Amino acid sequence: MKKFILSFMLGCVLLAGGTAQASDVTWGERIALYLPNRILDALDLFSLGLGVGPVVRAELMGSRACVVGAGAGVQAKVFKDYNRQYGWGIQDGWYWSFIVVGEEDMERRSTSYLVQKYYHQFAGIPGPDQRIFDFYTGARDYWQIGGALGLLVEAEVYLNPIEWVDFAAGFFFVDLRDDDLRFDNFR
Repeated sequence: MKKFILSFMLGCVLLAGGTAQASDVTWGERIALYLPNRILDALDLFSLGLGVGPVVRAELMGSRACVVGAGAGVQAKVFKDYNRQYGWGIQDGWYWSFIVVGEEDMERRSTSYLVQKYYHQFAGIPGPDQRIFDFYTGARDYWQIGGALGLLVEAEVYLNPIEWVDFAAGFFFVDLRDDDLRFDNFR
């Protein structure tokens, strides 16, 4: 059975190596990078943050449209965040939210290379059409679920539902978020 699977995979690589899909990803690439892409998709399932500084925060989130909480302060923070943001930065600002309405004036600055800087200010109801929540390049996930708690030291944990769908689809070679590795990433 192992020989059959290995022969099948090798045949796919040889036969499909030169034919491109609509997204210019060959079947050879998909098969060769299958395991690394599934590992990266698994890491995308959640977001974590840990910060230190003069901050007070308590939050429960069902999505950006359903948040109960408030927070204010400045903190140095490490991130493992949406859209593969890994690193550190300074987060500064305040917000409050009660179910669907709220206000926010938040900035992320002085970040490491892989963490996006942003300034977000709104009053009312945030919508998923805002640039900060962009599906492919946004700094924040509009649909995330989780919470945060902090007093001088803050921790936040979120699940990213869209990433769960992308993770499941990835087992069938479907990349909904268009974030899988390609050979071009290594050039």
